[in-house]
Amino acid sequence: MSVILQISSGQGPEECRKFVPLLAEIICREAAEQNLRCNLLSAVPGRECGSASLRFAVEGENLPLFRQRWEGTVKWVWQSTIRPHWPRKNWFVKVTFFEFESNDCGSFRLSDLKIETCRASGNGGQHVNTTDTAVRAVHLPSKTEAVASEERSQSRNKALAILRIQEKLNLISARRQAAEKESMWLDHYQLERGSAVRTFKGLPPVEC
Repeated sequence: MSVILQISSGQGPEECRKFVPLLAEIICREAAEQNLRCNLLSAVPGRECGSASLRFAVEGENLPLFRQRWEGTVKWVWQSTIRPHWPRKNWFVKVTFFEFESNDCGSFRLSDLKIETCRASGNGGQHVNTTDTAVRAVHLPSKTEAVASEERSQSRNKALAILRIQEKLNLISARRQAAEKESMWLDHYQLERGSAVRTFKGLPPVEC
């Protein structure tokens, strides 16, 4: 089972964008504790700090409960150091999950891809692959490239590289069609402040 997870600050201020990567660390750590694989797909940087949004591919058997615990608005109670005298202390980001079929290549054909394998690089140690398990995928019509080496399985890296190609092509399409109404892209701007599914406080954020 696989899904795409998006963490978005919506149109919130820098404080919200600062919270996005902090929350991503918490979410990915909890995912690992539940034997879920969580791989970064794309990032939209903030204007000054943090990220406007981060998107991950999440895979594993415990996804339904994980999704239930995280999907919705997440609140961060923090006295801003970006604007120390600002009275506001509550900041919000949105966590959204999108369904994903691993055998769905979306708007491109597999025949449009060039797949290459190579040896994964790293700093050494027992977790560095010693066989050609890393995968580089090239979408030939657009010359879009993506590499995946996080997984130990070549087949998993291939699937992740293809997913990253799809993500890049989607982002290119979204930029060209600003008025596109596909919910995956509009969701970044829709953030409901109010009943939070989880609340964190301080820096580093600790769950209340």
